[in-house]
Amino acid sequence: MRDAQWPPSLWAESRRSFDSTRVDYARRFDVAIVGAGYTGLWTALYLKEFRPDLSVVLLDAVEPGFGASGRNGGWCSGLFPVEIDTLESLHGHHSALAMQRAAIDAVDDVGRYVSTHSIDCDWKKSGTLTVATNPVQESRLRQTIRLEQQHGLNESDVRWLDATELSRRVVVEHARGALFSPHCAALHPLKLVNGLVDRARALGVEIVGGFRATAINDSGVVGLIDGQSADITAGWVVRATEGYTSALRGEKRSVIPLYSYMVATEPLSDEVWSRIGWAGRETLAEGRLMVTYAQRTADGRIAFGGRGAGYRYASRVSPDFDTDANVKHRIVATLHELFPATRDAAITHHWGGPLAVPRDWHPSVSIDHATRRIAAGGYVGDGVALSHLTGRTVAAAICGHDSPDLSLPFVQHHNKRWELEPLRWLGVNAGLRLPVAADALEKRTNKPARRLTALMDKLLG
Repeated sequence: MRDAQWPPSLWAESRRSFDSTRVDYARRFDVAIVGAGYTGLWTALYLKEFRPDLSVVLLDAVEPGFGASGRNGGWCSGLFPVEIDTLESLHGHHSALAMQRAAIDAVDDVGRYVSTHSIDCDWKKSGTLTVATNPVQESRLRQTIRLEQQHGLNESDVRWLDATELSRRVVVEHARGALFSPHCAALHPLKLVNGLVDRARALGVEIVGGFRATAINDSGVVGLIDGQSADITAGWVVRATEGYTSALRGEKRSVIPLYSYMVATEPLSDEVWSRIGWAGRETLAEGRLMVTYAQRTADGRIAFGGRGAGYRYASRVSPDFDTDANVKHRIVATLHELFPATRDAAITHHWGGPLAVPRDWHPSVSIDHATRRIAAGGYVGDGVALSHLTGRTVAAAICGHDSPDLSLPFVQHHNKRWELEPLRWLGVNAGLRLPVAADALEKRTNKPARRLTALMDKLLG
C-alpha cells in the first residue's frame, strides 16, 4: 500500500512530505506498533515519555495518518460508542460511569497535550450539538439526556437547549432544540497527526512507512516493504490497525471495516455565515438514526459527513471505496436541508475511509502478558479522544505502571468475533439499510419507527 493514493480530503492539503526511518531489520526492538494512526502514535509517545530507554518502532502500510486518523470529521469527543445503560449492564454502575468519565476527561487531556507541546491543529473546544428537526428526534434526544443523567452524568455534562438557545449558537432549518454536551472540540485531524509525529520523532520513536504487515507472530511482525520480506523482531507488539485490521492473517472477523464519507464546501461568505451563525465552531449532528457529523472549519467551510455505505464482502478494504457518489448525494442533500444558505456553495472535496466496528461496538484493550501481545481500538468512529486514553493505557501496561486506566472496563473486554461469510455480509448490509428507511418513516409520520430500529439493533447490536 506504499503507493496508495491519499483520498482527496480537505485535510490532506496539510499533508507533509514523510521520510521513513531506515531501520536495521536484524535488530530486536523492545516494542513494535503496527499502525501509525492516533492509537499507535499516542502509544509510542507515552512509551517514550514513561521509559525513554525503550526502543520503539512504529510501522504503517503507507505513512502516519493515512487512515481514519488523518481524514476523520475532526471531532475530539467525549462520546463512548456504547450507551451508558448498556455499559452498566455489562460492567456495573461504578465501572460504567468511570469509563464514561475517562472518555470525557480524554478530551481535555488531548487539549492540554496540544497546548503544552504547541501543536497547531485548529483546536476549538465549544462542545457538541445534536439537533432535533422533528418531534421524534426531540423525544429520542430528551430520553437520551434523562438516561445519561439517571446513570450518573449531570446538567454540566449533557442538557437540552430549546430552539431559542440553539439559534443563538447556530441556525438550523426546522430545529426544535438540541442535546448539548460541552465535552467536544473541533480540530484539523491531519494537523494533529503532524504534531504527534514531530513529537514522537523528537523522543526517538522510529517510524517506518510503506511496511505492509501481514501477520503478528511469536517473534514479532511479519511484513513486506517494497515487495521484499522485512520482518520485525520485538518483545512487545501492539496491534493498532483499526479499519485495516482485516489485512492481518487471522483477523478478518475481529472487526469489520465500515466506510464513512465526508464533503466540504468552499469557504463561505460573511453574508452566509451571518445567516447561519456558528461562531463557536461547536461540532454538530442531526438527531436522525443515520449518523451525521459536521464542523465549521477554521478557514470558514462546513465539513459534513455521514455513514450509509454498504459493507464489502469479506471485510475488503480498497482505495477504490474511498468515495461513493450515492452517499455523497445524500450527505449534500442533508447539508442543504439543514443549512439552506449553503445551496449555492461549491462542494470542493469528497472523501471517505474505513472505520473499525467490533461485533458489540465496544472499544477494547486486550493485553496478553504471557505473549506480550496487545490489540487496541475498535472505536466505531469515536476515536480521536479515546485513542489518547488507549495509548496511555497500553503504555502503562507495557511499562508496568500501576495506572487507574488499567482498571477501566475497556481493558480486557473481549469482543465476540463477527459471523462467517456470507452471514456477515447479509446481516450487516441489511442492518445498514434500516436507518435510512426508519428516518424516512419517522419524518413522514412523526412517530418512532420502533420495529425497524428493533430489527436494526438485532442485526448490528
